[in-house]
Order: sequence, then structure tokens, then C-alpha cells
Amino acid sequence: MSRTTKLIDDFLLSNDELGEILSERTGLIVEKRCKAEPSQFHLETGMLGSYSRRIDVGSQRADGLVAVRQIVEFSVPLLGFGTIVAWGIRSRLRTKLSLVAIPLWLPPDPLDAAVLRQLARIILISVSAAYFATLLGQTLTFSAHEFRASVKMQAAVLLVSRLDVLPAMGLLLLVNRLGRVAVIRAATVLGMVFSVLSSLAPNMAALALLQLGAKGATAATAVLVTVLAAEIVARRQRAWAIGALLIGAALGAGLCDVLLPVAGVSLSSWRLLYLVSIPLGIWGAYLSFGLYETNRFRVAAERLAQRADTERRLRLSGSRLAVLSTAAFLVNAFLIPTTQFRNEYLRVERHFSATAIGIFVILTNVPGAVGLAVGGRLAETKGRRIVAGAAILIGGGGLALGFVSSGVALWIWTVIGSTVVTAIVPSLGVYQTEMFSTRSRGIGGGIVTAASRIGSIVGVAFVGFFASSLSVGGSVALLFFGMLVLLPVLFWWFPETRGMSLEDITDQD
Repeated sequence: MSRTTKLIDDFLLSNDELGEILSERTGLIVEKRCKAEPSQFHLETGMLGSYSRRIDVGSQRADGLVAVRQIVEFSVPLLGFGTIVAWGIRSRLRTKLSLVAIPLWLPPDPLDAAVLRQLARIILISVSAAYFATLLGQTLTFSAHEFRASVKMQAAVLLVSRLDVLPAMGLLLLVNRLGRVAVIRAATVLGMVFSVLSSLAPNMAALALLQLGAKGATAATAVLVTVLAAEIVARRQRAWAIGALLIGAALGAGLCDVLLPVAGVSLSSWRLLYLVSIPLGIWGAYLSFGLYETNRFRVAAERLAQRADTERRLRLSGSRLAVLSTAAFLVNAFLIPTTQFRNEYLRVERHFSATAIGIFVILTNVPGAVGLAVGGRLAETKGRRIVAGAAILIGGGGLALGFVSSGVALWIWTVIGSTVVTAIVPSLGVYQTEMFSTRSRGIGGGIVTAASRIGSIVGVAFVGFFASSLSVGGSVALLFFGMLVLLPVLFWWFPETRGMSLEDITDQD
């Protein structure tokens, strides 16, 4: 049961203002007046689980004003997020106006309660997947210390793990046969199993192979939850929904950061972080039982079943694959090394302890929620390309400068970069779901993910090769110049899809 919030406000209103407060509300929620009681309102549509509003009107005073009491009761059932969301919208529901303004951290169009509950499940599943995916990068410097592995050996392990797209594609090819939800569930369990086995790795080679399996499962999960999120929401909510998924990713990665000091307790204590995968994997699999296939996918599956074998071939636009793959390659060639080598950079070049690294990562990443929320909203109102361009230039530039700075400047540039660069996720990441048809979104997303992995391999190999001569920080910073190449690609070849339905953007299945 979700907690019910009760808001009581007293106003002195003019006759015009009285008419306003007695009107049915629109905006964040849509009200319907009770027929039996004109001053009582209930929820018609909106993101709330329960809602009621009552207006008690007193007598008119000598100055012409009327004493009015407004009582609003509502709840937000969101699997643990409800209290936070309720706190964020309570001031909006206290208004005396008929138009309830939608907060900047929500999409410009009102959300449906059932859709929001599905998104909450998807976000929480992303917590597990993100934790599995983050483990190797966060603990690598500590496992390398136990196994006496060099920076080049660490780079080799990361390169092997970036081949995760191969097992991921194997899982994605099962989607049209088993359904997206079943594959998400299976991938979550596989991610847990391989992560737990990684805690028993006897050497770096075994750790690399086990993490290849774990990261392959989480890569498939990431593609499919992104597709689900984009398909269940309305046309002016897709970029915001893609951005909201990063909340789950941030929580999963943040949990790894919080636990990171454990990795520094002893030579082998990093293995304990992999065992945390057990409850996270069970929780993620349990949540998947509440997911459902979208109407688009069911209709596409029915059409596929009615077609001849020769007509069942997936249709993928070569030009769209090319521009999306180029963008994924360039973004990941820079961003992946900034995360994979950050701890090594802080530990070796800035002499941070395990605890200091954890604190730094948490404090510099928290502001990223601002860029994520605002970026998702702006991508829906101002356009995908302008937001993505700003995120690349300002956010990427800030991260690059953080790798060549020390002291206060290190903190300032990293905070600026982390805050702004997250806007890439809703503004640029949404294209991966928008530019493919329903049946091909999973495979198309897998191919784009493959391009992103190739980009990350190039970036990681670059840092591993030049770290000894340029330093880890300097070689990571140099990769930012590749991101600048993406700007003309973005504005010349990417369409502006803001406000368009998925059917308008892609061919019908």
C-alpha cells in the first residue's frame, strides 16, 4: 500500500478566483466533478494511484472575499518511489488554479498511472543490470592488484568484456520467438549467475571470460528495457522515459560506489561486491513478472505469424543504422574510458584511497540527475539535436578537463561534465528506439550496441596503449576530440523527431 498524502489549504478568494478553484483541473492531472457533490472532485486521468479534492466554501466577508478550504488527498504507488514523487508534486497540487503546472523534471504531457508503474518496474530492473555492468570497471583496479596485473592487462580485460555484444545478440535473436519480457527475465538471471561466479575467479583471464557473460546478459537487458520504455509512453514522453532509465542505472552504479570501500579492506575483499549480485538478481527477476508486452509488439507478432517464411525477414534501414552506429561509436569511445579508467586515474595519479574514490564518484555523479531530468524535458520541448549537441560540447568537455586537472579544479570540471553529459542519454539515446520499426527495435538496438562496444574497445585500447607515455588522464582527455566529430553528424544526418509518433518515424510492420 502506498502512503496517502493529505493537503489542507485555506484561502481568501474573490468571486473570480472562487470560480477558478471550483473548476475541474487539468495539466498534471485531469479531474472529474462528482455529480452528487459539485464541490468534490476525483481523478479521471493522471499519474496518481488515488486522488480526491474537496472545496469547502464559507460565507462572504464584508470586503467581498470568500473563505475557502481546499482538501486534497492523493497517493503515488511506485514501488518505493511513491513518497519521493509525492513530495515533488505536492506543491503543485496545492494551487488554487484550475491548471496544475507539470514540474520540469516530468515530461511535458501528463503521465498515466499504469504506464508510470510499468516504468518503475523497468527502472528497478535497470538497477540490477547496472550493478552487474558496473562491477568490473569499479573493482578492476583492486582485482588487478591481487593478481599483480599491469594497466595493459587491465585494458585487455576491458577489451574482452566489450565483446559482450556477441552473447547479447544471441539473446536478442530470441525476442521474436519468446517475447521481450521473457528474455529480460532470463538475461537478469544470467547476469546474476555470471556475476556471482566472477567472485570465484582465480585469475584475470577467468574474470574476463565470466564478465563477458555477465555483461552480455546486461547488455541485452539494457536494449530491451529501453525499447519497452519507449513504446509504452506517449509521443512527447519518449526522451524523458529513456532518461528516466538512467535513474535505475545510476542507482545500480551508485550502490557499487557505496560498497567500493569494501574492496580496499583486504587483498581479496573486492570479491564480496560480486556476491551482492544475488539479492539484486532475484529482485530483478521477480519484478519482471509484472511487466507486459506492448500492444505494438503483440500486433507485430500476430502479423509476423500470418506472413510466409520469405516475408519474415527483418527490415533495417542501412542509412539509419549507419548514423546511429557512428554516434554510438564516437560517444562510447570517449565515455567508456572516462568510467573504466576513472578509479585507476584517481588511485594512481591523484593518490585517492578506496574510500576517497567512492566519495568522489558519488558526490560528482549526483548532480547528473539534474542534467538527466532537465535534458529529457528539453529534448521533448526544444528538440533532440540541440540538447544532444550541448551535452556533447559542455558535458564531454567538462569530463575531459577533469582528467587533466587536480585539486579543486578536478572536482569542479568533473561536476560540470557529469551534470551536463547525462543529457546525452534522453536526447541522443532515444533515437535508438525511434528509428527502427517495432519488430526490428531489439535487433537494431543490438547492432547499435555492437557499434558502441567497438567504440569503447577503440577508446580503451587507446588509453591502454598510451597510458605509459601520456598518463591515464591525458590519454582519456585526448579522446574527447573524437566526440567533436559527432556534432556535424548530429546536425546534418539525424532527423528531428520531437513530438512525432513512432509510426510517423518508421514504416509500419
